[in-house]
This record gives sequence, C-alpha cells and structure tokens, in this order.
Amino acid sequence: MNRIQQLQQRYWARRFALQALYQWQLTGHGVDELLAQYATDENWTKVDADYFTELLRESINNINTLTARITEHATLPVARIDPVEHAILLYSTYEMLHKSDLPTEVIISEAVKLCKKFGALEGYKFVNGVLDKIAAQRGQ
Repeated sequence: MNRIQQLQQRYWARRFALQALYQWQLTGHGVDELLAQYATDENWTKVDADYFTELLRESINNINTLTARITEHATLPVARIDPVEHAILLYSTYEMLHKSDLPTEVIISEAVKLCKKFGALEGYKFVNGVLDKIAAQRGQ
C-alpha cells in the first residue's frame, strides 16, 4: 500500500470515528455494537479498520481524561459543545495525547476538514482553537 492510500484510509477511520462517537453520545450504544454496525457500511473498504477501532475504543475508554483536557481549553462547558465538534475533539485529543508519531498539523488539519464537512457553520474555528491550545502543551 502506498502513502496516499494510507492517508486516505486514516481519513476514513477518523470520519467513521467522528460518526460513531457522535452516535455514542446520542444513543449510548456500546463500542462492540458500533464497530459491528460500521463494519457493514458501504465505505468500510476505504477505512483503516484497526485505527478506527483504536480511536473509537480509546476515546470512550479515556473519556474522563480527554474531557478534562478539552474542558481545560474550551470556552464552553463540555455539555454545551455541539456533539459533532465534541466527537472530533475526543478522537483528536486522544491522538494528541497518545499518537506522538503523528504530526500535530495533520491531527488539526484532519479535524478541521471533518468539522467543515459535518459540523456547525463556524464549528471548525472552535475545534481549531481548542486543538491549538492542546497542541501547545503536547510533549510537555
């Protein structure tokens, strides 16, 4: 597999993670149920399945740590953050804290791209601001 294909599969893993975390927030469905559901999606072959699974599981398993970090830098209480932006912040904050091999710029760029596609009109600015602040502490 070439580098372009890898990047595309990671994009789809993040996109699915966004959608699954959004669904999790609204329905409370369990991780295994969500994984089974998304594995039947018509776009599943485009996804880095292992990365999607990691993002979903670890974002939910580390919800308290991730929420604390988001809360530290957000201008809104977490309960008032739009569920799409919240989902993006969860998996992106996980990446910031646990995926030191990923460039900060890639994490933020992908988050903003997905937020522009699925989030509120100006939501990407909020997500970008929070992630910039988390990035400033990355590696400390």
